[in-house]
This record gives sequence, structure tokens and C-alpha cells, in this order.
Amino acid sequence: MKKQILSIIFTLIFSISFSQLISYEAIWVNEGMEEEYVSVEEMWSEVKKQAIADDIQDFWVVFKLDKDPANEDDIKKPDYIVMNGFKDDAQRSKQTNWKELAQKVYKGKMSKRKFEAAWQKTPTVRKETRTFLVERLDNTVWNAPDEGQTLSFYFNGFQALNDDYENYEMKFFKDWHERRTNAGAQAWWEFNKVLSRSKNANQDVTHFTMDILKDGQPNYEHPDSSLFTHQMLVKNGVASRKRIIGDKMSMLYAHFE
Repeated sequence: MKKQILSIIFTLIFSISFSQLISYEAIWVNEGMEEEYVSVEEMWSEVKKQAIADDIQDFWVVFKLDKDPANEDDIKKPDYIVMNGFKDDAQRSKQTNWKELAQKVYKGKMSKRKFEAAWQKTPTVRKETRTFLVERLDNTVWNAPDEGQTLSFYFNGFQALNDDYENYEMKFFKDWHERRTNAGAQAWWEFNKVLSRSKNANQDVTHFTMDILKDGQPNYEHPDSSLFTHQMLVKNGVASRKRIIGDKMSMLYAHFE
């Protein structure tokens, strides 16, 4: 049921507008505080809903990474990715007193003592946070899932290896994503460029992509995949980038304009 509701939310947002700036927060949770972290995000969920209504931001999404505890590389990855979307830099630059906004949201719903305890818990659940600010360069048209159909979310970080990389993504690979979307195997693809990052964030990543696939659909094969020219475009396109981050995620919370 939750995945169906989130699918409907995505249908609405991606058919209406696209955010131009997105802030990514990669979050590592303190050991043993997983439940507390989720409760913190649940509290923030209502605050972010109000922030969107007040035109402070455009959307807010919390993803949990799907990690294999037996995989050493997975263990090193963040536990959650939080995305804050903005229409433009003017909206992103608005000054906001988040505690005052939260107090407004929970007035009459939570005692002052409980609110203070919940508010003070926010910084204690995070072991580390690394941030990126990105600009959306391109995307496909949203293809809504069928009723009851679930989605898989794939988040990738790339390092551009030459000046042709962005053109390969937007002028070649996008066509492949559009074909896969039209075939019903994919719901969404976006391509984002890193504008800035925190000092502790990966310094090699220059771009991010998000692929949202429809579960239960067969793999799509491009009709030109056997042609030499297509194979060379794929080969050179892949050679123009290096994948540094590759994560599969599940959505926990989402609010949109």
C-alpha cells in the first residue's frame, strides 16, 4: 500500500513540474539508533510538508539504501539519502527558522517537553552527513506505473572523464532511456551536475543520475544494439565517465508541491 501511494505521489509531481536544484544529504546513522533516526524523519515529515506549502522548498524525499550486511563495500555506504528540491536558487536561499516552523506545525499536537526532546534528538542520530548541491540538466518524461506496480530506485554518481560526457548522457543515453520508458520498463531518468559539495563528500563525483524502473518488466534491448555505429557510441559513451557511486534505494517518505 505504501509503495502504491508513493507511486501516485511521483505521478503527480513529475507530471507537473521539475526542480532545478537538489540538495543531497548522504547520512550515516549512529550504531543502534536506526529506530530513533526514522522517528526523527517522521517528525520532520510534517515540518517539510509545511515548508513546501510555505514555498520554502519544492520537494523532500527520504531514501534508505538497500545494503547487504555481508558485503564490506555496502557496509561503508551511507544508510540514507535525503533529497531537498528547490525551484531555483532564490527559493533555496530563503532564510528559514526551522525550529520556529516546527513549533508552529506541532502546536497543539505535542507538548513543549515532548517537542524539545524530539527536536534535540535530531543531531544525535547522525554519525556523519555529507552533502552535494546539484543542478538538473535533463530528464525523461514521467511514465506512471500501473496500479499496484512497484518501483525500484537506482542512484548513480559519475566522474566525467572528458568534455564529451554530458553530450553522451543527454544526446545519446537519454534516447535509450526514453525508448525504455516508452516500452514500459522505466518510469523516470534524470541527469544532474554537481555544483558544490561538503569537504567530507566524495571529491571525484561530477554528476549524478537517478533511474526509476518498473518492477516485473523484462529488460529492454535497444533495436540498434547490433549495429557497429551504436556499439561504438556505447563504447565511447561509457569511456567518457567513471561510475563511483551505485546504490539501490527504497523510498521511506516523500512530499511534493
